[in-house]
Amino acid sequence: MNAVLSPAPAARHVPERSCVACRRRRPQGELLRLVRAAGVWTLQTGVRNGRGAYLCADTPDCWAEKRLRRAFGAQAATLSVALLARRVSSTSSPAFSAPARGRTAAADNATSRSPHHVME
Repeated sequence: MNAVLSPAPAARHVPERSCVACRRRRPQGELLRLVRAAGVWTLQTGVRNGRGAYLCADTPDCWAEKRLRRAFGAQAATLSVALLARRVSSTSSPAFSAPARGRTAAADNATSRSPHHVME
């Protein structure tokens, strides 16, 4: 008998980007995106238009001013302070958690149910 082999399911493509500070390639979802609009670099969440640069989200060493100078020039000091302040504010608030990509807290709440909810 001839056995028909079905092809293995193709792995889903995960876009990779490079951190501008350490040059390490990582999946895009693991990086923070900074966007340049009107000549100013800002941390962008949600819709991302404009020229962008990526930084490691979990590596504070990448947020040091010295490592940011190559990509952001004179704005490196301001960005470094903003990134470090963001980390301090997110770690001091235990309830803080970023929603999964493409989802909002309202969507999560709308689909979650009380543990006491019983379907009849």
